[in-house]
Amino acid sequence: MTEQMVYNSIHVSQSTFRGGLISPVHRWFRLTPSFGPELVDIMLEEMETAAHHRVMDPFSGAGTTLLQSKFREIESVGFEINPFLYFVCRTSTRLDLNPDRLRASLAAVEYAFAENVNKTSCLGVEELGIPLPKIHNVYRWWRQDVLKELLLLRNVIQTSPKQQTHRDFFLLSLAGVLVPDLTNVSLGRLQLHFIDKSTHDLNVWRSFAGHAKQMIDDLERISDTVIRTPAAVFHTDSTTLEGVGPLPHPVDRVITSPPYPNRYSYVWNTRPFLYFFEMFQESREAAALDLKTIGGTWGTATSVLSKGRIEPWHPIIDKWISPVSDEIRRKDPLMANYVMKYFNLLAQQIVSQDRLLSSSARCAYVVGCSRIKGVYVETDRLLAEIFEGLGLGYSVRKIERFRRRHSGSELHESIVYAYKA
Repeated sequence: MTEQMVYNSIHVSQSTFRGGLISPVHRWFRLTPSFGPELVDIMLEEMETAAHHRVMDPFSGAGTTLLQSKFREIESVGFEINPFLYFVCRTSTRLDLNPDRLRASLAAVEYAFAENVNKTSCLGVEELGIPLPKIHNVYRWWRQDVLKELLLLRNVIQTSPKQQTHRDFFLLSLAGVLVPDLTNVSLGRLQLHFIDKSTHDLNVWRSFAGHAKQMIDDLERISDTVIRTPAAVFHTDSTTLEGVGPLPHPVDRVITSPPYPNRYSYVWNTRPFLYFFEMFQESREAAALDLKTIGGTWGTATSVLSKGRIEPWHPIIDKWISPVSDEIRRKDPLMANYVMKYFNLLAQQIVSQDRLLSSSARCAYVVGCSRIKGVYVETDRLLAEIFEGLGLGYSVRKIERFRRRHSGSELHESIVYAYKA
């Protein structure tokens, strides 16, 4: 694959989540391990994407690919296994809400919230009659006074607006400021870090209302053609696409970024959201989801991966991944199993989506190389070999290394372009 390798630096303001922080709608929810909207534009243009094409993201996350496709008036579809991120993606791409009606709903939420705060002024958070989030050590995550107002506001949003679309919109507004603004954490690129916010000025309504008003203002700037451009989102595992039937039209372009193989937990960063918004009711649910995901090593996944030996799923995995996994196994069997699981699932995902693609489909996968137990995992080259070796008719056109990861000079982030022959 040496002849397909190119180096083309793309600034972090374009390639990472930072670009979305100042972009309408993209800024509604910050997902740090995601690429930026401008990087989506770069990939769309590289693959000569036109308005009649259809774009897919099998790891849709917060919806960057789908949103940017909508802004370019290109139909799109996404898949997401994480129920909270599915909610974010689905709600963010629903742009046909009336701003004036949303402002009226926000005023109703404000009135009901103030009334509830006054009624419960003498009560502690555990006296409200509202179940606490079922996350381990809940007061490590939230100050009691802040959690009290958060629960009151969440419940008001779930009952005050008459339209479900308005409720979802304001729940997303609350999610947009929940972490890190109102939670005892700082937000790193790969994980959350607990910090002491006992003396911080945390104002639940001010944070929520400010973000909600910005979101409503964003809606006013969006054109009717963008609003009408379809963007469908499915809550499913992209390695199986269970429950996904034939799409109305074949997919022409795939733009995505699976989790990187650097022991990043796909679920851990979203734990406070999953439990606060009652998508999970038991502590073991987050660990169970992490076990299913590509890149999951947290909780139950750790105990499962520490047992036995995970075998390659396909001969091309055996050819290219087994040597890497065997080298890691001499130092850490658990991480050797993790690497094998990672590439097994990545290959299964490529195979599962094939039935949805057109015969001339083009794919762009953003991946990161890693060093695991001192062994260099050259994800971009390995993924390129897998694309060509699965027997699906792919030819790798280019591996574009666009950014050095901060953890090492040889650890690049790359785009692997694979086209159907």
